[in-house]
Order: sequence, then structure tokens, then C-alpha cells
Amino acid sequence: MVSRFFSGFLAASLSISASLAQSNKGLEIGPGSNGLRVSLNPASGAYAVRSDAFDWNLTGQLGTPAEHAMTHNGRDSVGRYAEIDFMWRPGTSVTCTIRKYDDTPVVWFRAHYDHPMNGSGVKFPYFNSIPIGLNAFSYQDRTFSPPTFGLAKTATPWLLFDGNAHSLVLSPASNFMLAAMTGTGSSEIGVEMANHLTRVPEGFNQDAVMVISSGIGATWDTWGATMRALFHKNTPANDADPTLKTFGYWTDNGADYYYNYDNTLGYAGTLVNLVDRYREEGIPLGYLQLDSWWYQKSTFDPAGHAGGAKKNNRLPIGSWNRYGGLMEYRAHPDLFPDGLSIFQQRVGLPLVVHNRWIDRTSPYHEQYKISGVAAVDPKWWKDIADYLKQSGVVCYEQDWLDQIYLNSPDMASNPGLGDAFTAGMAAASRSDGLSMQYCMGSPRFFLQGLNYSNLTTIRTSGDRFEPRKWADFLYVSRLAHDVGIWPWCDVFKSAETGNMILSVLSAGPVGTGDALGRENKENIFKAVRADGVIIKPDQPLMPTDQTYIDGAAKSQSPFVATTFTDHNGIRTRYLFAFPRSKGENRGSIRLRDLGVSATSYVMDMLYGHGRFVEPDDWMPLQIGKEGFTYLMIAPAIRPGFAFLGDTSKFVPTGKQRIASIMPNASGFRILVRFAPSESSVTLRCASRVQFAVKGSEEIVQGTGVPECYSFKVKPKQGKRTAEFILDFP
Repeated sequence: MVSRFFSGFLAASLSISASLAQSNKGLEIGPGSNGLRVSLNPASGAYAVRSDAFDWNLTGQLGTPAEHAMTHNGRDSVGRYAEIDFMWRPGTSVTCTIRKYDDTPVVWFRAHYDHPMNGSGVKFPYFNSIPIGLNAFSYQDRTFSPPTFGLAKTATPWLLFDGNAHSLVLSPASNFMLAAMTGTGSSEIGVEMANHLTRVPEGFNQDAVMVISSGIGATWDTWGATMRALFHKNTPANDADPTLKTFGYWTDNGADYYYNYDNTLGYAGTLVNLVDRYREEGIPLGYLQLDSWWYQKSTFDPAGHAGGAKKNNRLPIGSWNRYGGLMEYRAHPDLFPDGLSIFQQRVGLPLVVHNRWIDRTSPYHEQYKISGVAAVDPKWWKDIADYLKQSGVVCYEQDWLDQIYLNSPDMASNPGLGDAFTAGMAAASRSDGLSMQYCMGSPRFFLQGLNYSNLTTIRTSGDRFEPRKWADFLYVSRLAHDVGIWPWCDVFKSAETGNMILSVLSAGPVGTGDALGRENKENIFKAVRADGVIIKPDQPLMPTDQTYIDGAAKSQSPFVATTFTDHNGIRTRYLFAFPRSKGENRGSIRLRDLGVSATSYVMDMLYGHGRFVEPDDWMPLQIGKEGFTYLMIAPAIRPGFAFLGDTSKFVPTGKQRIASIMPNASGFRILVRFAPSESSVTLRCASRVQFAVKGSEEIVQGTGVPECYSFKVKPKQGKRTAEFILDFP
């Protein structure tokens, strides 16, 4: 008997298109414009995905014949598709789908369980023959999902690629709290449910997505766009909440006021004094983060093991000064005798607040449904979200996610329980207008974030950002970007120029944790406008294709990552490079390898000099005493002319400063944004040709910088914008 699920497919099916064929070997779809084809032989149970472009074949076996196999066309949130549907009966009814999209190199798989099944279900898709000799990359099932040039058997995408950047990504596409990858990567790959699952319920869906394309970054982009489309996830704007829009102050691990304060002022007084100092200095803060020190905790770790009575032995004893789990999610009265709301009013800043796991001895276990150390009760989430809203909090940071998962074992064995934890958090936060940040997430939490529009940021680096964490941060930022979440590098000190540049280029939060009087105004104001708004690129800084290839080969060439701003097709790129190991400070690159096909002006952002470069010219990457090099690659928008923007900032053409660049009859119309207190902005260009600037003050040629010119623009009367025209007589 055909299942209700399968009957629904039949009812919705359209006529079979010309791209579908039924041969004596079975059913085949493709290849179509993307060069992919999928096939099923019902008699043998063999199924396959083939890329004609790369001559790649992946084949799998059901182990039994497929029943009721047929094809049809349709459309979903990803696009138009053709698919093969069939029934597979390894002991119980499973309905399967292999769906190939028409206009994107994507194949989607589903195993639908028509009836309950004991155990962890089937492996599908599972290919026991794949292209040989490919490099492997994935994310480990550990804190912050560190990258590995190997394959981790968790809910993570697997990337396989060759030396020409021909690439394949396969990942789970549903039930991320239970899903896992399987196989060796050298001879087999597949998707399954974690072996902790003891029973698959009726109606359960096990989905997967495969992308095969040219270019590692392009394949990641397609995978991410597909996943976001399937989950209807729109990436939040890069100024969606105060943590994304403005410069902030952090008190987490690595900050000077992490479990530390001025003994004469107390914790609250120290932070009030610091905020007042920043205001006196004219340094704009958009928010203040309170880390795990602010609430009441036990002395037990996530597994219930006893720890020390004090986090900082130099400070007074108290349930706030502990390492352990959450006892009560309220501001500790020893630190905030008037409550969190009164403190927030005193500092006059929105708050970002941290949370850990719920301790096994917390009274919350008697009041709410707690699984292990995780709240799965919507009422608990609503109660804490209401408290935070009343206290002036704008963002809730859930830390220790990997440990919460490991120490709440029912999440991995009880379908829906992990979703209750994350969905309860998201729903309560959304109802009270709070955004969320994930911290210490394993890969499954990145993918789980596809479900939640108010999850705006996620930590992609270990505690206390520093150069030895740069590479991991950039690889994991790729994953965050693809699932529609902005990466956060963690706290650092404002005098650390490399950390500041990378934080800005992440297009995520920028926050420092200096002790009072140690702030570096110069670096801060290279990152932000006078009102604290971060001037940032359009997307996070991410590794180049060659960086993946060199990483797999264990090459010692510099690690290279890029990002961009795009103004109506005028794309300015930003390149950051640093050594993979000590002593390896040289490399070279061509603009064409970065996707630049026209003459551009390349400016060294550390020293201010630059030159016009052709796309096929080899450009040296020489890393100096700073330990990194940072370049802006500005396209020649007219032969011999490049617009450089506000070069006093780390991202001169960020849209928070340069709102738009629009072609007009004689040149380009440029719109500039200002902070309320800014009376003028000096902009720069590089030119070998005659030009004029209409709507600005005098053009001045740079001294010591050939071909560079600067000019000043002022906002219109009563407005925060200015418009001028670059004219080419």
C-alpha cells in the first residue's frame, strides 16, 4: 500500500519533463544546465549522482529493490526541480526522494519514516563508491566547532575537493540535534541519525543536501543559499541589533574586568565609572556585556563534578564568584543591591547578558521541566526573557552549548527534545524583542540556527581573540555565514590592531575589554564613526579557495582571506593575510585568483601607499613586523581612476560611510553618511586622468603618494548625508 506521504507527492506531481528518461536501467534525471544527473535502478536498488563536468560518480545501494519508483517535477523554496520518489523496505516502510534542482547544482534527499522503526534508522543517502583522491574538510564535534582537514562524524557539512577547487558539500538538512555524517570520505560518505537514537518515530524526516560545483567558496555559497532557502532563513542585516551595529564593551574571559573589579568601587561601580570615562573621552559605546559573573552559580561543572569555591581568589566569596552552573538567573544582590534594572539605568546602555547550563542542584528542577542541564520548558524561557526585558537587556547570550548537549543525553536520543531547548529560547527571546547569541556551539548548533531569525550572532573563536586563533576563526566564520548568522571573534584589547581589523572585517560585533584608562581611541575610531556605528564590509572575511587547497597540502604559504563591499556592481575587496607558521612571511597572488578581472588600485592599508595592478600581475604578499598584511583592492571605475572612500577607516567603502555609488551620464553619483556630530569627511581617490568633484571642497593631491587625491565633503544642512558627483570631462 502506498503511504499517505507518497500519495501526497502523487497528487501534487506535474507532467514528466523532457529531461526525465526511463531506460532499461531505471530512472534518470538530468543532466540539465548544471551538469548533474541522478538515477535509480528500481530492480537492483542502486542509485547514483553524477557530475558530467568533473566526471565524478557517486553510487549507493539500498540493498533491496525499490518499489513504486516514479519521477515528477515541481518547485519549492530553492527552485524548480525534478525528482525520483520510491519506497524502500528494510524491515519497515521508508519513503525516499532524490530531488535534483534545475538551475542550481544541488541534490536534496529525504528518507520519510511511514511507521516507527527501532534503532537509529537507515543511512540515506549513503554512497559506497565516490571519486577518489579528494581532500577532506569539516568541523569537529567540539567547543566552537574547530575546523579539520578530515571528516568529523557529527551534524556538520563535509567538504570534498581537488586541487582545481572542484568541490562537493554534503550535509544533513533536518533534525540537526539528532543527525550525523557517516563514512570515511575516501570510499564512502552518507547521512544518518546518531546512534544514541533508539527509536525513529512515525512521520520522521531525515533530509540531506549535496552540492557539486566549481570553486570551493562558490560551492559553500550554494550550499548556504540552499539551506537558508529550505528553512526560509533570511540573514539578519549586519546592523540588526546593537551588538552588530555599534561598538561595545565586553567583560567575558580575556577582558580586564572578567571576574575582576576595583575593590574601592565594587563591580557595578567599576563599570559605571568605566562607561563615564568613555563618555568623557568621546568614545561611543552602544551596549555593555555582562558575563557569567553577574548571576548566582554553584561549584559544580556541567557533569556534576565539584570544583573550587572561588573563581577569583582575590575577590570576596559569594555565589557569583564561582565556576559552576546556574542556580538562579537573577542579578546577584552582592553586586547589584538595587537590581539589574537600576544598574542598567545608571550606565545608560543596553545590556547583553550571558548564561550557562542549569546546575543539577538548582531549584529550577522543581519548578520547570529540565532535561539534564538544559531547560526544555517554554515557561522557564518566558520567565527569564521577561526579566531580561524589564532589565534593559537587548541580547541573550547562551554559552556552553556543547556541554549542555553532552550533559543532557536525552537530546541525542529523544526526537524533539533538543528542539524544545533551542526553540523555547528563540520563541521567548523573540516575544520580548531580544536577539540571541550562541557560544561554544558544536556544528549541530550552527545548523540548528537556520530555524531562528533572531539568532543574530555566534562565537566562531575560542575565548580571548588572538593571532593563534585567527585561522580557526576564519574557517568557522564561513560556516556561520552560510547558515545566516554573523560571526563574533570574542573580546580583545583595543590597542591590538590586527585583532581590531579582523573583528571589523568579520562584519559581526566589535567589542573590547580594556581596563579603565587603557583604551586606544585611534584604533577604535578606525573601526567606527563618531556615533559608534561600525563601518564594515557586506559579508564576513572568509578564506580563499587557495587557502583551503594549501591547508590540505600543509603548505606554508600565507593564510589569505577576503571580503568586499558592493555598490551596484562596483566591488571593493579587502584582503587580509598572515603566516601559517613562524618565518613564512612571503607569498604572492594574482587579482584574477580573487575574482578580479579588471585593473584595480591596490592600497596597503597599514602604510597608505598603493598602485594600479593588472588582473594577471603577480602581487607580492609580504608580511612585516605587524604579523599580517592588509590590502584594499579598489576597482578602476573608469580607466585610470579608482574611488578609495574614507581611508581613515579600516573599511573605507563600508555602507555605513559610503551609502551608494551610482553611475550617471558623466561619471558617478556618490552618497555619504555621517554621524550626527561629524561636520565633514575627507575622501580619497587614485587617478591617472583628469576628473572633477562636484559638491565638495578643494581637491588636494597627496604628498608622497603618487596618483592619490583627497577632497572634503560636508553633510547637507539639517541632514546626515552628503551627495557629490565624480565627473570625467
